[in-house]
Amino acid sequence: MKMEVTMRHKLEWLPILLAGLSLAAGPTDRLKDPYGVCAHVSRENPSSAPTQFSRMHKAAINWVRTDYDWSNVEKKRDSWNFDHLDKLFQLAKQDKINILPILDYDVPWATPAYKHLDAWGEYVRRVVSRYSGYLRYWEVWNEQNAEGFWREKPSGKNYTLLLRRSYEQIKKIDPGLVVVYGGTAGVPFDFIEESYAAGAGRYFDVMNIHPYHWQGTPEWMIPQLNDLRALMKKYQLDKPIWITEVGWSTARPSGFYREVLPAAFERAGINPAESTLGMIHDPENGYPLTQEYNIRQSFSNFGKIEPFTFAQLDELDPEKCRVVIPSVGEAFPARYLPVLVRYVKRGGTLLLPSGLPFYYDLRPAAQGGIQKVQVNDRYLPDLHIGWDAWWTRKGVPMKETYQRPAPEFTGKFKVKFSPTGRFLHDRNLHPGDQFIPVVEAGTDNYKSAVVALYKLDSNLKGNIIVCTSMSASETVSEERQAQMLPRTYLIAFGHGVERVFWYNFRSAEWSPDDREAHFGIVGKDLKPKPAFAAYQTLMKLCPAGSTVPEFQQKNGVYLTGWRRPDGVGVWAIWAADTPIKTTLQIRGKVTEALDHLGEKQPIPESTCTAGPSILYLVGPESVTVR
Repeated sequence: MKMEVTMRHKLEWLPILLAGLSLAAGPTDRLKDPYGVCAHVSRENPSSAPTQFSRMHKAAINWVRTDYDWSNVEKKRDSWNFDHLDKLFQLAKQDKINILPILDYDVPWATPAYKHLDAWGEYVRRVVSRYSGYLRYWEVWNEQNAEGFWREKPSGKNYTLLLRRSYEQIKKIDPGLVVVYGGTAGVPFDFIEESYAAGAGRYFDVMNIHPYHWQGTPEWMIPQLNDLRALMKKYQLDKPIWITEVGWSTARPSGFYREVLPAAFERAGINPAESTLGMIHDPENGYPLTQEYNIRQSFSNFGKIEPFTFAQLDELDPEKCRVVIPSVGEAFPARYLPVLVRYVKRGGTLLLPSGLPFYYDLRPAAQGGIQKVQVNDRYLPDLHIGWDAWWTRKGVPMKETYQRPAPEFTGKFKVKFSPTGRFLHDRNLHPGDQFIPVVEAGTDNYKSAVVALYKLDSNLKGNIIVCTSMSASETVSEERQAQMLPRTYLIAFGHGVERVFWYNFRSAEWSPDDREAHFGIVGKDLKPKPAFAAYQTLMKLCPAGSTVPEFQQKNGVYLTGWRRPDGVGVWAIWAADTPIKTTLQIRGKVTEALDHLGEKQPIPESTCTAGPSILYLVGPESVTVR
């Protein structure tokens, strides 16, 4: 059975065993300068910019997103200084680098900015009018749905006030300038819709998001991008979509777990060196293991680390596997929570090492990928655990001012203070259960725990160790970062995104295990990471002027195809995590097969293995995946 379709057709009706693309020869939409990076060149010494720009040119990157901070041009009230931006402007112009400036943040005498629109408008007027002859795109704020950046509780309605004043001021300077909606932290549909309902759609030309998925893979973006387009359609907004931040950090997994958790294991009666640590890896049931690198790095003190499917876990003897990590982050498929409950009922220990346990339910999305649905603490009573946060319970602080070993653990470890604003409680315990704080945290008026052992002796007989720090789930290996990058771009392009800025270009590397210090695709010394080669390879094979990639996913295999400006067809095939042996039907000659780093691979004749590393096929007219 074989089927081929043109790339112009919708593909939902394809038989489940086949996914095929055939490149249309006629005119179609093309990618227009779609590649960019974020770089903090406006905050650094301008002398660092030329070397970064030179390295960018080697990868054919000519778009850079950077902050034009209000506080750096008006450090004193009514005293304006643009020297650092003038120098950067000249360097960018000289090196033919396009800058996407971010108009953002506030100054001490005008905070929050949306309550001081006259002062904000003057800042916008001065900055935009100074550089508008060359800088034609202006992004208004950064992650305005995050309280730390917005300065108070985020509000789509209040953001619209600031966006409107910015839009009107920018268009007054030059109606041809393009206003970009501030990139949101994640894809917060409630916030975005609140802004649309307040009229924000009239005050931007380009929609913009930051769909980070540190605990997952680029494929998790698929339902979000589809849902965003549907929301825009609801408000009759037919406008381009950009992604001005997305990426994965290659920081070393935090030593926090190697230092703090042994004391919790000892209190639970577990010797890691003599125990097996289980990880759930069940791709056939929609839950591939995405954080194996972090688990093996952070919990290397265990005697064995082994993967288990849900079916295997449901029959697992806790004496043979003392501890199981069901999820490194805050997301887990709720339909499998009963399996975890039964494991703990048999005396097993769950380790929940990062964030708010089971805060999101992972559900298969009809259009491909994984959908994250926020469920808060709905399922926690089943496991007798619980958490509090400032947005759920009165009197809980937004951030703690201290963290320290609980009295029982004094002297057993040191705590590197990293506020979480997420605290554990004992209100779901049953008679016989114990709540044992391991790391206390709080303020002068509040005390709780951010690491705790739930020692259970009721209808549940095991242990649950919870840590609300996010460190374990937010980093990947350099190789995995390189695999993620081209998949991110091709998924974005195939779902209507016109331009993507990778976060970020250069790693600052001020600490080996600080997430923020290692997002770059080059090191502090500008030495390329593998992701740099992956970026070069992608832009060589899918340069500006290529047709917009068409996208398909069937049974875990992803397939995209496009034509380069020279008319040559290129295909990309991959699987999100677990390699999948795949039968191909190829029409036309494959002149070259390359992996995500541009290294030559054997040209497949009838079968290949789709895996996290993209396989590019150059030349053929059509590709069908069985």
